[in-house]
Amino acid sequence: MSYSPKDATAATAAANREAVSRYDMDDRQDFADADRDLLAPFPDKLYATDGRVIFDPARFDYLAEDAPAPDSVHPSLWRQSQLIRKGGLYRVVDGLYQVRNNDIANLTVVEGEDGLVVIDCMASVEAATQGMAMIREHVSDKPVVAVIYTHTHIDHYGGVKGVVDPADVASGKVPVIAPGTVASFDKYALGENVIAGNAMSRRASYAFGSLLDLDATGHVTCGIGITTVPGVTVSYLSPTDGITETGTRRELAGLEFEFLYAPDTEAPEEMHIWIPQLAALTCAENANHSLHNIQTLRGARTRDARNFARYLDETLQRWGDAAQVHYGPHTWPVWGNDGVVTLLESQRDTYKYVHDQALRLANQGYTPLEAAEEIELPEALGRKWFNRGYHGTLHHDVRAVFTKELGMWDGDPVSLHPHPPVESARRFVDLIGAEQVLAEGRRAFEAGDYRWAAQILHTLVFAQPEHQAARELQADAYEQMGYQAEGPQWRGILLTAAKELRTGVQPATFATASPDTILAMPIDILFDYAAVHIDGPRAVDTDLRIDFHFTDQGRDQGQGRDQGQTWTMWIGHGVLNARPGASSDTGLTVTGPKAALAGVLLQPASAGQLAQAGKIKLEGDEGILQTYAGLLDTFDPNFAIVTP
Repeated sequence: MSYSPKDATAATAAANREAVSRYDMDDRQDFADADRDLLAPFPDKLYATDGRVIFDPARFDYLAEDAPAPDSVHPSLWRQSQLIRKGGLYRVVDGLYQVRNNDIANLTVVEGEDGLVVIDCMASVEAATQGMAMIREHVSDKPVVAVIYTHTHIDHYGGVKGVVDPADVASGKVPVIAPGTVASFDKYALGENVIAGNAMSRRASYAFGSLLDLDATGHVTCGIGITTVPGVTVSYLSPTDGITETGTRRELAGLEFEFLYAPDTEAPEEMHIWIPQLAALTCAENANHSLHNIQTLRGARTRDARNFARYLDETLQRWGDAAQVHYGPHTWPVWGNDGVVTLLESQRDTYKYVHDQALRLANQGYTPLEAAEEIELPEALGRKWFNRGYHGTLHHDVRAVFTKELGMWDGDPVSLHPHPPVESARRFVDLIGAEQVLAEGRRAFEAGDYRWAAQILHTLVFAQPEHQAARELQADAYEQMGYQAEGPQWRGILLTAAKELRTGVQPATFATASPDTILAMPIDILFDYAAVHIDGPRAVDTDLRIDFHFTDQGRDQGQGRDQGQTWTMWIGHGVLNARPGASSDTGLTVTGPKAALAGVLLQPASAGQLAQAGKIKLEGDEGILQTYAGLLDTFDPNFAIVTP
């Protein structure tokens, strides 16, 4: 099957033209703000270490500011993407600078008297390295004296090794400041992105359009950033200084930084930052030029919409009268006290409205989908560009409130124990007939009812995955739905679904479980990561125990000597467990540094080679590792989504 995106139908073109009337297209303030105080455009393409081009700003030239929205892109998303295309090094205020849009997230740098403070580090080492080179050329060559992570997401810490030398962090010369305790930040940053990382990466490839061409029938932008860049280096350094109380202050580079601790909001650990000398505020991702996710489509823990509102209001109470600029880790700043207060108040009320109205309808007996179909934002909120759904959407945020407060069951008994999708599909097709399903799908498509066409054809595709006509027609329906989607993640999912129905599964371009993040995992999370690879049914009758002695973890506090740290791991009843301490009846002890032991734990077949190289020591029954290797499952990064 060949991949050739089709044109927007007349129905899609009409729907997108009609959408224009719902927006204040004459409001051009965002364009002036996104252009404000550009110091330097990107000097070049972004290259990988092997010389490959991984990001070229010129590929987004079709989003020129004077280019009208094509029929294949929702006009609101087109406008947002034209804004996101603007990139380079910008002055926010004297002493505060941002590199925007060579990556999905921003690099923010504060210049103090004796050094630079970096707030969030982008998603990749390559993007952060380019950003820091621009800072050093056009702003300051002072040393980095501190790094701040605003929250636990990969696009805010992944570039850290492009910002700071790990040796300077390890020595204590440069602190890494983050919300929560060091242990909790590590847990959520690494656990969320790695333990479920294979599923998350595959879903993210749909949501962020990374498998699509960059054009008006494919990926336009990510809505809050230009794109996810493939083939990059993702790094991690654990925080050294955790912020767990609002009002905590740190003096960095001669400037005061005050923090508002905002857990369980856009991330499990998050914080807002106030720099009084600059009258500069960031609410991290709790305030953006977009409605945010209450439940991400890539997959993550469900968030608390009420907490978004609560912490935004607390921020207004603390600093609302004094703030003169709000800068974020995505998109462009807002200047002037009136503008900052308007942004925070409006977004506070938007999240509160979503939360309260979802639960009002839940208490009236609505299901999540019924409530999502019913709720619309009041015009005073919904016509604000920064409340539009360029990351989250109102529809899936309403459903997420149900998930957060009421759980996975929608309250309808029929959904409690349904047949799985393939079995249900086969029964429907046996009842109705394949040709009748196809005919109804074709009728719905021709009527412009693409939502129903995709839904009815789903039964035929899942019952008969090789039914070429059904796949092609469902792809056509998904494509038109994608063209009509305001939310870029909805667009990415729908257009990628169309592409994979036509061409088959596309190879993965990105993985959250990078070697650097795996090696950075605390030992307990490392064992958790191994545990989710255990094939339970295969392991159910296995009883084995291995001690792992990590020679480079833990210190003798009295003498300052490395004493190592031992963990015992055992498998029984199909479950891998681990705890600190040696076992009295272990069958095997593996000794070595953490990097080598991580290799043994995740790829036990490598143990012999590592032992021969002198990197580890094996004491006991080495055959236990062969048994253990036979219990590990492998994860396909290219698993099917739109077919069984």
